Amino acid sequence: MTLAKEQITDSSNNSGLSNFRITVERLLELLDLEEEDEYGVLKPTEYAFRTAMKLVVEAYDVLRDNFPKASAATDELGSIRLAWQNTNADCRVRLFCPSNTDDRTYIYHQKHEEYKSEDITSASTLIHWLEWYNKA
Repeated sequence: MTLAKEQITDSSNNSGLSNFRITVERLLELLDLEEEDEYGVLKPTEYAFRTAMKLVVEAYDVLRDNFPKASAATDELGSIRLAWQNTNADCRVRLFCPSNTDDRTYIYHQKHEEYKSEDITSASTLIHWLEWYNKA
């Protein structure tokens, strides 16, 4: 699997707007990656990028000052993974935006040993789990 520039960061120290800007900047940086390397695609597909941006913008519109910053990475197919991790509370949320419409967009959430993933049909699912993450 090719991961591009994934940076796990604790998002508890910044304001929501600052965290949103950092997250968007990290998504935009993925567009500057080379097309591929020996392991596969590095640059995200247009579908993955648009899906990630749409969900992040819609989540920020609701969460505002409570929006946590995320790291961003691609995989070998051009999918995007956004990761929120609170190392102090052993809590994480991962948003997976696939490279194409054939695969599912889903969210993974974990606190301590309990974890689960579920499909995302709208930003409300992401908003729910980011609110859960913020309470951890």
